[in-house]
Amino acid sequence: MLEITIHGRGGQGVVVTSRILGTAALYDGLYAQDFPLYGAARRGAPVMAFVRIDDEPILMRGHVAKPDILILLDESIIGVKDIFSDLPDDCTIIINTTRNTGDFKDAHPEISDRNVYCVDGTGLALEYLKKPIPNVVIIGFLIGITKSITVDAFKKAVRDELGKYSEDVINKNIEGALKACELVAWR
Repeated sequence: MLEITIHGRGGQGVVVTSRILGTAALYDGLYAQDFPLYGAARRGAPVMAFVRIDDEPILMRGHVAKPDILILLDESIIGVKDIFSDLPDDCTIIINTTRNTGDFKDAHPEISDRNVYCVDGTGLALEYLKKPIPNVVIIGFLIGITKSITVDAFKKAVRDELGKYSEDVINKNIEGALKACELVAWR
């Protein structure tokens, strides 16, 4: 089973990220759970969401305590809560930041022995969407790293979950995510 925890702030698409991942897994014929955890629903407040993906029915309930993948849509969350404690040794961390991986690991020695990927998701979102909403771009990066869902299933899920937006916005989100997916190959 693949377990993912997503941290961010209200308005960055944390919940939509989990829904896209869960929906894409279903399109790939897998089992999935996706659910948010947040307090007062307001823009800028810390938000968490969780995703489980497996090829067998998922009977487990509750939040993900030991994620295989930790996604930070906003690195400022690190100052709000201790998100690096109790992570499994093999947890992969994806951080939306303009800093490089070496600098980030130097600043946070508690994660220096883990796979950490830093990507400027906000920069890519601004390039493609003209808005600082990095969630779909970061999913593209995740797909490039893990291959846990297919690109076709991802595209269908984005269309489902962002269906209230214009075709242009949906396509630009997908283009930005595919660019992020390509960035993984260049590393």
